[in-house]
Amino acid sequence: MEAFLSPALLQHPVVQALLAGLLSWLSVSLGAALIFTRREFSRRAMDCLLGAAGGMMLGAAFFGLLTPALELTAHLGRLAFAPVVAGLTLGAFFLWLLDRVLPHIHILQDTPEGISTSWRRSVLLVAMALHHIPEGLAIGVGYGAAAAESVLQTGAESLGLSTALVLTLSIMLQNVPEGMVVATALRAEGYSARKSCLYGVLSGVTAPLGAVPGALAAGFTAGLLPVALSFAAGAMVYVVAEEVIPEASASGNGNAATVSCIAGLGLVLTLSSLVG
Repeated sequence: MEAFLSPALLQHPVVQALLAGLLSWLSVSLGAALIFTRREFSRRAMDCLLGAAGGMMLGAAFFGLLTPALELTAHLGRLAFAPVVAGLTLGAFFLWLLDRVLPHIHILQDTPEGISTSWRRSVLLVAMALHHIPEGLAIGVGYGAAAAESVLQTGAESLGLSTALVLTLSIMLQNVPEGMVVATALRAEGYSARKSCLYGVLSGVTAPLGAVPGALAAGFTAGLLPVALSFAAGAMVYVVAEEVIPEASASGNGNAATVSCIAGLGLVLTLSSLVG
């Protein structure tokens, strides 16, 4: 145990990414556990929480991933945007492909998406949590890039361990309402509080699974760091635009969700300023 917790091992980016991914999963679990406090939550409250989660995801994508990526490509001059836009597009395409292939259903929809399957609606609701994949990738890339920066001497001011910590904290905060929303939807399907919580917990398992390959990819080659950072950002932005914001606005609470989204973005800005 002492060897596992040794300072040298804890400084390894893959270990840091795995621990951060596990914390992200824990935050989803905490949100799902809220189903034990009451059977259902008001739709307006859930929409506001989803809106805030979307704002935090956008803040993490732009200030924790895209800003460092642009700084790393500054030496390219007017072409600095090229690798960043390429990574952004690839990340969005990756999530679009998952969205087309993986069977799932959104909370307020009755039509399954992805390939045809006989899965029950409850399983499809759990599979809806596609966005925990790019969250894990973003966490992993953040720690991998922070470790690579110290070796490369890139001079990217916004790239470092503090940025990775802000990414982790932002994702943890926005995972709490998402875990709660999944568990609440399952409870409405007739599941017991225990099963709703369990499936809500399972919906976040992809976060630590995505963190390790994200860290490995970021440390594989220095030249691909901007692409890796923007890839994770593109995946997160796609999820916000395709899933989180539409879900938050579908019940007529669009104004409240929008205000909450701005508040979530402001929270990430505050964290970035305090931690950075």
